[in-house]
Amino acid sequence: METRYEEIARDLRERITSGEYAPGAALPLMRDIAAAHGVSDITVRKAIGLLKREGLVEGRRRAGVFVRLHPDRLRLTVRQRQVERDEMGYYSGPEVQHWRAIPWDGEQQTRVQSTPAPDDVAELLGVPAGQPLTVRRRIIGDPHREEHRQLADSWIPEWITEEVPALTGDTGPGGMYDRVEEWAGRPLRWREEVSARMPSPLEAEALAMPKTGVPLLRTLRVTYLPKRGRSPQRVIEVQDIRMSAAQFAVGYPVTRAASARWPVSPASSDYYQAPASE
Repeated sequence: METRYEEIARDLRERITSGEYAPGAALPLMRDIAAAHGVSDITVRKAIGLLKREGLVEGRRRAGVFVRLHPDRLRLTVRQRQVERDEMGYYSGPEVQHWRAIPWDGEQQTRVQSTPAPDDVAELLGVPAGQPLTVRRRIIGDPHREEHRQLADSWIPEWITEEVPALTGDTGPGGMYDRVEEWAGRPLRWREEVSARMPSPLEAEALAMPKTGVPLLRTLRVTYLPKRGRSPQRVIEVQDIRMSAAQFAVGYPVTRAASARWPVSPASSDYYQAPASE
């Protein structure tokens, strides 16, 4: 059963999604909402807080509560997850070819540090949790649209920094991927895992995101050298990429696996029929 504040939040949510309260419009004053529903200001404040966490509204100091332009109502920029290349090296999809590194403090464009990696990154790299690794941190964005940014942390295991010392400093034209391919004499491959979570305050600030109510998209890109001869496949980097879910969607082709290759065999069972119990 819904609580009173959940009922009020549902009423306001329906008014927002129906367009009665348009993007940018102010909600009624808290005391007016409380009077209309016969509740206290505290109950209304809890309802508004729920809508803020959902990303539907935002508070403006000394101005009130306003309807936010929600991702469902705008055409997001679709990030095509594919690797392309131009005269400056590899880049991730045609929509970001013109993006550039943004200085962190007016000078540094890449911060190189040694610090423990997140647990999931350490697992992908096959190293113990808490082990310090080299990480290359960058903010990359559209020079013409301040809100179009991404954070990119490249976590690199110790064995590859020993083989390619440039990865701990200035990697030069083409970046770290060119240096590794030059050393290995064969092409890199990539795969990605996409998830979502709420940003930390520092991530929200770096990505020019609202402090509440908007999740970020997180892509873990695993870079590896494929197996060759007796040399096993090895992961040389995990790149932790974060971007605002209020600005971007992730797009990728859906391919047919070998089992779905055309022409197909006629289906022989009913998709909606439960399998017989044994």
